[in-house]
Amino acid sequence: MSKFTIKLVEKGRCHIQHELAKAEILTDRPPEYGGKGRSFSSTDLVSAALGTCVMTSIDSIIGDEGLDISSLKITVEKKLNPKTIEAIELEIYYPQKLNDKTIKRLKEAVYTSPVKLSLSEGISVNISFSNDWQ
Repeated sequence: MSKFTIKLVEKGRCHIQHELAKAEILTDRPPEYGGKGRSFSSTDLVSAALGTCVMTSIDSIIGDEGLDISSLKITVEKKLNPKTIEAIELEIYYPQKLNDKTIKRLKEAVYTSPVKLSLSEGISVNISFSNDWQ
């Protein structure tokens, strides 16, 4: 179980602190909704959570293959409609060609990651692999 404390710093801006780790995050309402866009929005954090969950789900698979995980990168794009997340697109990049068995393991890990399984079915999640993996 995780516990967080959230405080309103000013209108549209929150401070989040993780109780155990003491890590901190500032969020800000995006400009399209009257905020200043100085930090991640709440829906950005949902999208980033998917990206980080996928990353930590697949890094061990890459490592199991004896490959360098330091080159693994994921870009995340979130699409809103108008106030809900409509779609999250992840592009997973790794500079080396991977074999079919590894690609299959990666896809299984991505689609069964805890955050992916926790998202509403109304959110379209599109995942692509770059550098000719597919």
